[in-house]
Amino acid sequence: MTSTNDIQWKRIAAEGVAIVVSILLAFGIEAWWQDRNDVNREQHLLTALLLEFEQNGELLRQAREVYEQYYRDALRVLEVMEEDPDTIDVAELEGLVGSLLARQTFHLESGALDGLLASGEMSLIRDAMLRNRLAAWPSYAREWSEEEEAVFELVEESLVPYLSGLMRLRNVNRTFPPFPDGQAPPPIPAGSHETASLASLVASTEFDNLVYLKANGTWHAMRDGETLRAQLTAIIQLIKQNLDNQL
Repeated sequence: MTSTNDIQWKRIAAEGVAIVVSILLAFGIEAWWQDRNDVNREQHLLTALLLEFEQNGELLRQAREVYEQYYRDALRVLEVMEEDPDTIDVAELEGLVGSLLARQTFHLESGALDGLLASGEMSLIRDAMLRNRLAAWPSYAREWSEEEEAVFELVEESLVPYLSGLMRLRNVNRTFPPFPDGQAPPPIPAGSHETASLASLVASTEFDNLVYLKANGTWHAMRDGETLRAQLTAIIQLIKQNLDNQL
């Protein structure tokens, strides 16, 4: 029977310590490697988000210019309607009516953010403030899109049908898109100015109300657009700060 004095406790203890150290070291290396992968993944996500939000910033800038012009033109129409019908500049009114019929909408890019939200990788974004702003962005974008859609629907469902009953609309909006292959469309005769129809608009309560609704809707679209721009600017700043901290 082996005596306890013959057991090499020191060697066993040393081997045990070595095993524990090896396990801890392995866990440490794995944790370091995982953290390194998470940082690289976060950097990739932030870079994609930065590109997307910068593109949206340019789109919002363009939208602001377009909607500001719509708003100014609608206010000018309401001003013209208060003037003496005999003094109305028909050419100016044509241009203003053409602006009222414009129904351009802008679609924000959201692929990178949608992918992040769907993948469950939001936790990789370590900045809590940035995570909160990214999570709130879709609701702000949706509010702006709804205001835009309301303006579009007003034109599509109310202004165009109303005006089409009074005049040939191509007399006030003569621009046509090119053919699918990029060639310009053939010229179409402008036709005669329908002065009586245009002048009759200044006495129309229905038209006055429709113009007011477009002006009001456009103002709300601009207001929500500015709120969206403020959120976007803050998000871009935070993304850049986080990317700089990783360098």
